[in-house]
Amino acid sequence: MGRAWTILDGCLASSGELAPDMPAGGADASRRAGGQTVCLIGVERASEALGDRLAAEVVEQLPHAAMPFAELSEEGAVGIVVLPAAGRRAADAPRFAFELGPTRLLIVDDTGTCAPLLDALVLEAAPVGSPAGVLRSLFHVLLREHPETLSRVRGDFEAFEQLILEGRERIDRAKMMADSRRMLGLNSFYQGLSDIVDLLAESDASWVPPADRARFSVLSRQLDRLSARLESLQNYALQVSGLYQEGIDVRQNNVMQWLTVVTTIAMPLTVITGWYGMNFSRMGLTDTTWGYPLVTCICIAIVLVEVAVFHRRGWLSFGGRRRRRK
Repeated sequence: MGRAWTILDGCLASSGELAPDMPAGGADASRRAGGQTVCLIGVERASEALGDRLAAEVVEQLPHAAMPFAELSEEGAVGIVVLPAAGRRAADAPRFAFELGPTRLLIVDDTGTCAPLLDALVLEAAPVGSPAGVLRSLFHVLLREHPETLSRVRGDFEAFEQLILEGRERIDRAKMMADSRRMLGLNSFYQGLSDIVDLLAESDASWVPPADRARFSVLSRQLDRLSARLESLQNYALQVSGLYQEGIDVRQNNVMQWLTVVTTIAMPLTVITGWYGMNFSRMGLTDTTWGYPLVTCICIAIVLVEVAVFHRRGWLSFGGRRRRRK
């Protein structure tokens, strides 16, 4: 099964379902009206509907494509659009293929991505004018929520930064990594879609009207702005990640400093106890009644002197503010 839309009076209109025996080139009503068509089919019908061998080869790459791309064919353009995974694995990202010609836009989609978007264009009565215009409007709808998405990601990293500056030892690391993966997917999406849009904007083929080429140029500038904003956001994310790693390093250094201080304090005591642990019969202070108290006082004095020296030099601050010397 599939669906068809017709371009009537410069807008997109639904033509209903495609019957299994109906050609995917369009519905009967649109052909009688002499209009241009948009058809949406599944992969199982792609082999009988595609116009040339190049289109068939492109559709074969649909399950494995990693980023959007397009190529010019004999009578139009064919390509694949891979959307950002949005928390899923890259292999499970929504994707669809398209074949653009003078009178037809054929979309191969098994993920249910395009049908709601095309219905939205019908409800909005968006001016399309041609199959190329429909494709341009489809790309525009795909990008509609991306500024808000980038704003949410930036808000997440601003919250991470605030927690780090407050000295919180734990943040939602899984969410940080999910946002980083989302930005990576958006980067591939913007680069590939920009190549497709530039290819159609610079095409001098008759199946891309001048008005649609101008709209593709506008869409290309929008993608450039989104890419620039994404690049700035990625740099900011790297700074926040670096700040988080710096906090981890500081805490590790504090732990090592603590262990070093404890080891240094215990080292003289270890020497004394080890020295008097030697089993010689005539060792000093072993036969006197005040020998044990004397050694105990010496050990306590050593500990107090070391603590005083460490405190004076700021070695006991453990990452806090050191006392300023006047």
